[in-house]
Amino acid sequence: NNDIRVSLCSVPVEGVGSRLDRKRSEGSLGITPKVAIVSLVDAMKRAGYAESSYDFYDIDMLYPDSYDIGIYFSRYRPDVVGLSAVVSTSYSHVKRIASIIRDKTPDAWIVMGGNLAACSEAILHHTEVDLSVVGDGEVAWIDLLKYIENNPSRKNKNYSKLIKINGVAFLDENKRISLNGFGISSPKEQMPYPDYDLLGKGLKNDPNSLSNYFRVGLETGWFDFDERAKDKDRGKNIAGIFASKGCVAKCTFCQRSTKGYRTQPLEQLEDHLIHIRDNFDVGFIQILDENFGSDLKHSYEVANILHKADMLWMATGVRCTSTTEENIKYYRDHGCSALKYGVESGSQKIIDIMEKVFTVEDVYKAINSCTRLGVYSPAAVMVGMPGEDESTAMETGKLIGDIASRIGVHPDIVGYDIFYALPLPGTPLWEYGEQVGVIGKETKDVVDYLTRIADAGVYKRYYINLNGAPMSEVIFWEYIVKLEASRVYRNNHISSLNDNLKEIYINKSKVAKVANPRYSLRYTALKFTKITYFVDIYLVGSAIVDIIPRTVIYPIIKYMLYFEYIVQKMYKSNTINNLYTKRKKIKRLAKGDSLKSVKSKKKRSLRGIVIENRDIPVDSVGSIRQILKSGL
Repeated sequence: NNDIRVSLCSVPVEGVGSRLDRKRSEGSLGITPKVAIVSLVDAMKRAGYAESSYDFYDIDMLYPDSYDIGIYFSRYRPDVVGLSAVVSTSYSHVKRIASIIRDKTPDAWIVMGGNLAACSEAILHHTEVDLSVVGDGEVAWIDLLKYIENNPSRKNKNYSKLIKINGVAFLDENKRISLNGFGISSPKEQMPYPDYDLLGKGLKNDPNSLSNYFRVGLETGWFDFDERAKDKDRGKNIAGIFASKGCVAKCTFCQRSTKGYRTQPLEQLEDHLIHIRDNFDVGFIQILDENFGSDLKHSYEVANILHKADMLWMATGVRCTSTTEENIKYYRDHGCSALKYGVESGSQKIIDIMEKVFTVEDVYKAINSCTRLGVYSPAAVMVGMPGEDESTAMETGKLIGDIASRIGVHPDIVGYDIFYALPLPGTPLWEYGEQVGVIGKETKDVVDYLTRIADAGVYKRYYINLNGAPMSEVIFWEYIVKLEASRVYRNNHISSLNDNLKEIYINKSKVAKVANPRYSLRYTALKFTKITYFVDIYLVGSAIVDIIPRTVIYPIIKYMLYFEYIVQKMYKSNTINNLYTKRKKIKRLAKGDSLKSVKSKKKRSLRGIVIENRDIPVDSVGSIRQILKSGL
């Protein structure tokens, strides 16, 4: 197995030619280790491939220009290139990198994996990618390498053999999409921890960039309320690990990368912690799971091992139904400083549309338990799902206000994030966009969409209106949340924290704004944001605004912002953002409580709505398209 030369490459998510709004060395937390690449290399080792047969090129971290990428491929001259497109906003980079590879190494097979594979048909038709892997890639990757060793010519594919590999999508002799289901998951015993030796090799002539995987723990803001963080003997840095893969839920906006939920084997965890402690001065751990805590026995074991290694830790993806107060206390006593729950909304209607399968009361229970036990639990919410309206946004604001009042600090100081829903391939939200005609179904339409969302984030200017609400309401949703949060906080009249903790929150809020280079983009990414600035600084959180009746002050602020939006549309540079692009008018989902009468949770969700409105595919291509758009 030494005759094949393989290059594995990470792919950036920014748009081609985009100036990075945040360097890889910036941000409160480090870069997530490329565990997908590590897993593929691990699979190659198990299959007997020598170290000389593969190379890693971390294009995402290094962010090289096209010339440097070309130099690399001209020198290495791989037989197979694996592009890891973890996020669907990376289409433009996949197209660019694949074009460079084809130019420098015309005979090389180009294989793409990651969440962008949900758009495999468009990728295979409109880029130089030869094959894509849909779903888990480790098993399919080894099968592909064996196929290529026996069938080296990419121009003369053996379609009868390719179709036998689960999860591999390709264009057949008639240029029609072909796929044999999703990739087979490897056993959970084979799930690796980050391999910093391999990750370092991917950095080529810039080994110092390895530090981008770490941050100083006390500077992240996540451990400010835990006195244990100040221990003199504690390592200063924080590193990320995965304790599980996948999720027990299927949120309708979430792009799932694997089927089901598997826990990480723990036999090697202690050795990994000792290694990063001794080599990278790590004393803090970020658990990167989508769904930490669903396997309670496993989570307790993780907590025990982290505690034994004297690591303080936090988990940034937790379901509110996965923890009781007893669990949270156990985690805290074993080194946990923070838990972040996937809350998303304070409206039960929207929670049901998201198919989160919990209640608003569950959210209150989890966060209130964290507050009582001194475990930091920051909030993040999402607006803009189909079904969102001013009343649901108000309910979300109430949730934030209630949480802040129990902590005893104004919502603006407690801090919380508001995101706008972004349809990603392989989700019911994407399929709903197709059904209402906002996202086209042909490959050229998909390419147009992927190009528009390249470099897009979950911020308001990138919002694609699948909701049907008028723009005057769309741009006001986030302010309803903010205004209502402040109003509810003041009306609750709950006594504040002691001065010491309040001061910590105030300082934390100041540091967070200074440390985040994206914060200023709120006022600089668009032309003419003077009204936004005025509302943010002088009206949101104002005690006077909070006592003026909603029916008076909310419409005033709403139409001030809408006037700003109308002016912003006049600037050509603003129109590259989705918010200013004309879209098809669509019918809004039912308002109020009308969905409560539907007993099935699935039917109340957006998934139930898109299933009800699906056209049944009549041929193999239609069936494959449905598999891809339905996702994992």
